[in-house]
Amino acid sequence: MEEPDVFIRPMQENEKKSVRKIMNRSFPLVQRCFFSFTPDVLVAVLNEKVIGAIVLKRIPLPGKRKGGLMYWGFVDPDVRGMKIGLKLYKAGIEYLENLGCDEILGCVEGNNTSSSNILAANGFSILSPGQQIQRYGIGIVPLWFRIFHYIDIGHFLWVRPRTEKTGSSSWQWWGNVLINILVFSLASWTGFHFTNLRFYSVIPLFILLFLGVRAIAMRIAAKLCGLSVRYRAWESGFPLSFVLALISGIWYPIPGSVYPTSNQWRYRDLTHKLGPIALAGAFSILLLTWGLSAFFHSLPSEMAFMSYFIELAGKPLLIFDIMLPFFPFASYDGRRIWDWNRIIWVVMAVAAGGVVWFG
Repeated sequence: MEEPDVFIRPMQENEKKSVRKIMNRSFPLVQRCFFSFTPDVLVAVLNEKVIGAIVLKRIPLPGKRKGGLMYWGFVDPDVRGMKIGLKLYKAGIEYLENLGCDEILGCVEGNNTSSSNILAANGFSILSPGQQIQRYGIGIVPLWFRIFHYIDIGHFLWVRPRTEKTGSSSWQWWGNVLINILVFSLASWTGFHFTNLRFYSVIPLFILLFLGVRAIAMRIAAKLCGLSVRYRAWESGFPLSFVLALISGIWYPIPGSVYPTSNQWRYRDLTHKLGPIALAGAFSILLLTWGLSAFFHSLPSEMAFMSYFIELAGKPLLIFDIMLPFFPFASYDGRRIWDWNRIIWVVMAVAAGGVVWFG
């Protein structure tokens, strides 16, 4: 089939309304609230009609280097499948390189393979949290704020030119466990002012138990499904997690997840495998929380503090990992289960709700 004659050019001021209309059709309601224009916007035009856009952003990098960000990219749903997004991204890369950008960044949600595959095919690779620190040092803090990589939970930071090495999956997992332990301890202190040292001494054990059981279950399921996976941390979720722990005493769990080993894969083609893998992780937390709840209720009064781990750790994991499958929680297991089999998701959500409210 002959490709359509699409023209990519800078957006004109009178086209903002058309671009925003396409954006509204492309993203969930909550996500639209974060949209904004920049001085650098390219549009795709077909038959004198705007059918897509890419919003670009110029950002300073540590070392007085110039950087660019692939900020927002979207195509009218009516013309998807015509490689319009690929053309927009390529034009955006060329535009930023012509501005003298030393590096080009992109933040893409881990399951949004329609965007991540375009980045991977155009010389981008994922920077692990450790690689980000090695590359930018303390400059990672202002950089995150400039690219909003502190609230986009489950999004990964991509960079062009690509890195030669892949960040360690094991280091990411253990680093993620450690930070969750610190955040959980902070939430326990600010929210409940626990002074029982025994409580704090077993926090590492319980966080390791909850996150470890989930990770092992997902790994086993992946092996049974014949899918090679690796763990990736959700580093951008921790700033919000720290703030919630400090202000409200709530532990907002950031467990991370497993993803296919390759940087190029199609989410919809692997839903039949990712769904069961997510189910294994979610069900393990459901079973563990229910079992520990029953066990702790049988303990003598002097061990009653142990039951707080169900309220502060098990139940939040159930809520976020199962019961909230929509943006901004679309990276948790619940979304993969929802996309795979909605009946199973309903059963899991009802069961999780029962443990949360009555466990």
